[in-house]
Amino acid sequence: MPPTIEREGGFTLLEMLIAFLILSTALVAANQSVSSAVRAFSKTRDIGVADRLASEIFIEHFDGRGTVIGDQGGRSPEGYTWRISRTRVSGGAVDGRAVRASVSVLNPQGKLVRTYVTYFATFESDQPDGD
Repeated sequence: MPPTIEREGGFTLLEMLIAFLILSTALVAANQSVSSAVRAFSKTRDIGVADRLASEIFIEHFDGRGTVIGDQGGRSPEGYTWRISRTRVSGGAVDGRAVRASVSVLNPQGKLVRTYVTYFATFESDQPDGD
């Protein structure tokens, strides 16, 4: 009868390597999920701040008499920068009677979050004299 080798309890090197591989794969997948969730949260926060900021800027820069033509910019307390551009609409049925206003909001890292565009009616006192 051939001699038998008694094996002590425990795992072989191959079993340990396979277990380590499975654990590593699970950790990589978990890390990617967390990273993706953090990016999604950051983007959602940026969009929420940009929405609020653009609404405030449109309200602040339209005073009921029309709007001032030109560009203006600033920085919010959260570190977001914004730029509003107002131009008179020319051509067609609304020639000179409407103002196109756009607000671009950049996050604290300088990346464009969103650009918002709206139109305001101008009033007779805002019209340039044609005489």
